[in-house]
Amino acid sequence: MKLEIRKAEARDVPEVKRLIDEYIAADYYSLEELGELLHGDQHLFYVVTDADRDDKPVSFFYGFLSTLDEALPLLHVSERPEGLKDYAGDTLVGVYKTASTETAYQKLGICSSFIRDLEPVLRERGAKMILATALRPLGREVPMRHIFRDNGFDAIAEIHQPWVDMFLYCPYCKRNHCICDAVFYVKKLDEEARIHA
Repeated sequence: MKLEIRKAEARDVPEVKRLIDEYIAADYYSLEELGELLHGDQHLFYVVTDADRDDKPVSFFYGFLSTLDEALPLLHVSERPEGLKDYAGDTLVGVYKTASTETAYQKLGICSSFIRDLEPVLRERGAKMILATALRPLGREVPMRHIFRDNGFDAIAEIHQPWVDMFLYCPYCKRNHCICDAVFYVKKLDEEARIHA
């Protein structure tokens, strides 16, 4: 196993799509949508490859920069949580949107390293906080809870069935309209970003 982290390239898109289809939900992203994520400074799209498997991606991580008001609906947050009420809508935020790792490569700290290593990148680009919505599989704990907690994130809102209106097969609840819940996480990078009334 010889792992390398690098920015995603066009040749990685089919394997990233396979990881999404297998571990998240079939057709959650199209090949065209993934291709668009390769362009633009606001996108943070990375893969982990294994030289022992012809440098094919075995894990990926996608995040982006946005404003608070634009990011919340993309993270399935319909009302601004109480912990974010003091922030202006145009506050620049980083968003940790999607990640997946092949089973054989899980529990090696790959996702944790992405979350940890991209924080300074977002801070340098002016993000005042990092947002993430994490799946809570039906009747279970949030798989990402320890990673977020260990990296200084706070769970600030529960989201009831955020994917139920999307026609996507969920490997957790085994339904075409996912009935799993989610938890909304935030890590504040700059307390001075808050507006004081």
